[in-house]
Amino acid sequence: MKFLKYFYSKNLTSKLIIILGFLGLLPFIFGLIDIWINKENLFFFINLTKYYGSIILTFLGAVYWGIIINDNFKNLLCNKIKTYIILWSIVPSFCAILILIFNHNITIIILALCFIFVQIVDELVIKYFKFPVWYLLLRRMLTIVVVFILLFTYLLIRNV
Repeated sequence: MKFLKYFYSKNLTSKLIIILGFLGLLPFIFGLIDIWINKENLFFFINLTKYYGSIILTFLGAVYWGIIINDNFKNLLCNKIKTYIILWSIVPSFCAILILIFNHNITIIILALCFIFVQIVDELVIKYFKFPVWYLLLRRMLTIVVVFILLFTYLLIRNV
């Protein structure tokens, strides 16, 4: 309920970001339903949860790339922190590429672990930036849902 309080008190841009964040769960849900119902003959010709999840993982790293090129933060951070953040910003992309090039069901679990790891980094790095309070709450909720969808996807496809 704490999150709803933040939602109703936000401006239109913040509300739009929150709504789009939740709508971004739809491809995960559709992919899960597709695997659940059509296990052997997928409607989507790919494992949508795996491919879409990899794209979203890349996006989560790109957020840090955008932060570091933002002039507002350049002067607030020491060079060492800036270097770490720049390097971190591409790690999720490399993980996503590895997840996509290997055609093994365990990559779904690895993708879920990557989402957890990115969330942990967000929790630690947030103190260096002036993110709105609702952003971290949103990220936590979305990460929990995505991880559960990925784990359930793995359970459905592990023997296929």
